[in-house]
Amino acid sequence: MKVTAMTQSPSRTARGSVLLAVMCLVAVLSFLVIMAASSARLHGGFLEVHLGLLRARQLAEMGVAVAAHPLVKPGDPLLRREVTGIERFDVLVSTEEGRLNLNALLTEERLPILAAILASWGFSPAEAQGTAAMLMDWVDVDDVKRRPDSAERMDYEQLGMPGLPLNRPFQSLDEVGLIPRMAEVMEVMPDWSSFFTLRGSGQLDVNTATARVLSALTGATTSNAERLVEIRNGLDGIPQTEDDQLLTNVDEALFLLGITGPEATLMRPLLTLKGPTLRIESIGTAGDARCGLAVIVQGGGNALQIAEWSEFAVEPPTGQL
Repeated sequence: MKVTAMTQSPSRTARGSVLLAVMCLVAVLSFLVIMAASSARLHGGFLEVHLGLLRARQLAEMGVAVAAHPLVKPGDPLLRREVTGIERFDVLVSTEEGRLNLNALLTEERLPILAAILASWGFSPAEAQGTAAMLMDWVDVDDVKRRPDSAERMDYEQLGMPGLPLNRPFQSLDEVGLIPRMAEVMEVMPDWSSFFTLRGSGQLDVNTATARVLSALTGATTSNAERLVEIRNGLDGIPQTEDDQLLTNVDEALFLLGITGPEATLMRPLLTLKGPTLRIESIGTAGDARCGLAVIVQGGGNALQIAEWSEFAVEPPTGQL
């Protein structure tokens, strides 16, 4: 019997291979198209967010420019302006004296006040005095004479921090973080820097300081400090509006804070009704994007100069500033 072998023709095999190759190519091209489209959407989203943030920053800068004009006063309607339906800027004008000038507290006379501020945050008297002493040893000109429970050059060298302390006033709040005990301060009071500044006259502005700062400096109870701020902000409870009742006398502020006698005598020189150093906080909003700028301005009239410019994080919009 003759057996005939069954084989595929070469042409059919070639056509099958070509078809398979074409299908693979189509699959690869489809994958590339899908990836390109996804990448384009992702890039478009990033671009949209970036443009939104740029516009928000531009609006914040517009607010700073308006607030810096010498004819614009705190509470002016121009400081809260809707540019379009989804774009606006809101500006708060205060003074840098609304915070405590740390360098101004680092004197032999005022060091106990700084220690009392630290103690009000929950540190023991010994811990507060030791931290205040470390801050003082940073700014004094001496490299050897060490205050009790403090640190001088040899101590910093043993900690692997040669060249410290710098023996001059602090030039940035970041430098304060180099003090050995500041890790403990940051743990107890994470927003400690919001209490302090390195600019301004050294007095505390009772018309712009927060209740927390007023209480920390004067030793007033939290309720008394909050009551002062409530009275200052008027019936609507909002600062820099038409019904504000700004304090006109430092003694009035001390009375509202419940500070009398020797404590009042000690505090009176540290307080002022209006600080000379302008602080502008401007928030620009463009849709869901927000940008906050904090600017410190010195001088007056046509001689205004920007002393410091920084950006701060802003929560998603929930209402006006």
